[in-house]
Amino acid sequence: MKLLSTVLIGLLCLTSTDDIVMRHDVDEAKYLALADQYAGSVIRLNAGCGTFIRSNWIITAAHVAVVPQIGEDVTVDGVKYKIKQKVIHPEFREGQSIMHDVALLELEKDVPDVELAKIYTKDDELGKEIIFAGTGWAGTGDKGMADGAINKDRKMRAAQNKIDGFRPSGGFIRFTFDAPDSKDALPLEGISGPGDSGGPALWFDGDQAYILGVSSHQDGRGMGRPEGRYGVYEYYTRVSDYADWIGQTIK
Repeated sequence: MKLLSTVLIGLLCLTSTDDIVMRHDVDEAKYLALADQYAGSVIRLNAGCGTFIRSNWIITAAHVAVVPQIGEDVTVDGVKYKIKQKVIHPEFREGQSIMHDVALLELEKDVPDVELAKIYTKDDELGKEIIFAGTGWAGTGDKGMADGAINKDRKMRAAQNKIDGFRPSGGFIRFTFDAPDSKDALPLEGISGPGDSGGPALWFDGDQAYILGVSSHQDGRGMGRPEGRYGVYEYYTRVSDYADWIGQTIK
């Protein structure tokens, strides 16, 4: 399976991310088709997105799990499944820091026939091409999240990107939204947008999906880049840093 990367677009000033922001010079239908092929483990939550890692466990961002809008259930193929518990990472501090931005949702019942992503446990993420997927607001890198340039149809889209660094403070993998004329831009380059928070950065080994990151935030301040524009950095919670906590929580 060809390895693709999806850039999930986050909000500026280290705020949360939502739907997919795409290249302006590529047919949007290709991003929709990419989601059809690779986003089987991704779920739209009442607030943000998540990823199935067990048939009754979903991984998402802590800043998504704590908001009241997430509600008490999730819907899969038209069927509602009640959330049994929301497990926020114990070191996450809402309103104070974006660090430790990871959470788990346990459902009361298993969801049948759902595709599962495995937790990535190695520390060799740098340079890997990944796929982002989400159902948030969509846009393009030439206009970003400007008024009148946002699509709110909430369709599942996916995009590509490559892990090119880590946040100095730790706990996050980094992606850059490269412009089409950049040598680093991928065919379906993108990032997440508003509503995609908590969604995954997926890497595939054959047909098996591994989740390397959880959509957390975007930062364009140091580069003078508005939200969703080419050149911004996208940060995902580094799942390998939390593999032990995830395993112990599920067990």
